[in-house]
Amino acid sequence: MKAASLFGVGDLRIIDKDVPEIGDGEVLIRVGACGVCGTDMHFFKGEWKVKTPIVLGHEFSGVVAKVGSKVRGIEVGDHVVAEPNILCGKCKYCRMSERNFFCENIQTIGVTVDGAFAEYVKVPEQNVYRIPGEMPLEEAALIEPLACIIRGVDNVGIPVGSSVAIVGTGPIGLLMIQVVKHYGASKIFAIDIIEDRLRLARELGATLTINSTQQDPEKAIREATDNIGTDISIECVGSSSAIEVAFRLVRRGGRLLIFGVAPEHDVWRVKPFELYDKEVSIFASYRSPYTFQRAVELASSGNLRLRPIVSHIHTLKEAPEVFKELAEKKKGIKALIKP
Repeated sequence: MKAASLFGVGDLRIIDKDVPEIGDGEVLIRVGACGVCGTDMHFFKGEWKVKTPIVLGHEFSGVVAKVGSKVRGIEVGDHVVAEPNILCGKCKYCRMSERNFFCENIQTIGVTVDGAFAEYVKVPEQNVYRIPGEMPLEEAALIEPLACIIRGVDNVGIPVGSSVAIVGTGPIGLLMIQVVKHYGASKIFAIDIIEDRLRLARELGATLTINSTQQDPEKAIREATDNIGTDISIECVGSSSAIEVAFRLVRRGGRLLIFGVAPEHDVWRVKPFELYDKEVSIFASYRSPYTFQRAVELASSGNLRLRPIVSHIHTLKEAPEVFKELAEKKKGIKALIKP
């Protein structure tokens, strides 16, 4: 089969590999579509360490091509998505009462084991989730980031009637707008520097959009919230500067969710007195522990618009050039690779 394998910083190559051999409890998936995630770009640009060579890609959908002898409930021909995080089930974290993804022996598809920028990928049976056959595989590739978003929203909480600021309207921010609206947010403020993204944010449910190159977000939001700020502020960029903006937008006694994943050595500097004075509750969100089935249900419910977020679809052989373009500049919103 063909696969896109990372050999080093900026060095993504299309190679020939054997189709993965599956064990008794594994499933072989013919990849239908795989999203290019910010995590993939961090690896490509050398901002995060990853052992190479590795086939990247963890946001994917596809069709079951083969199942192991002990697999039950998953059949050849099923349309599926997969949770990429593979847990040992034996370490202290896995055995805690609050299940999470802090597993001491975690393996991750597209990070520590070969992923889905390939024609085929293998996945443990317990990580595979069926989706409706009529759901486009391009849309289903967004279920993995949606599962992560559900985790973040669970953590911060979105009481019905809340006002919410979302900093960053890339793929995550545009999904976040729709999810917080689904949870009952009454006012949603979206902040970005790219007008095309803000236009789509309005179409997908943002109450007010703010281009931070033209307006002061803090001033605009205070004017719209009786001069107090939003109940909740969510950072969806992955940088300390975006976290600082989000912190400035939330009201005293409000909640801040740091959702974006910043480069490993980025630092957010904050004055302890400001934390005390505002008494802001700060939440983080790590991966998608036990939210995947809910993401499947929400994505297939018709309550979200997924297709508008996909701006570019490329073939597998185009993957190296796509990564170079994304590393040099922001192109569109969400790029998918289809083997």
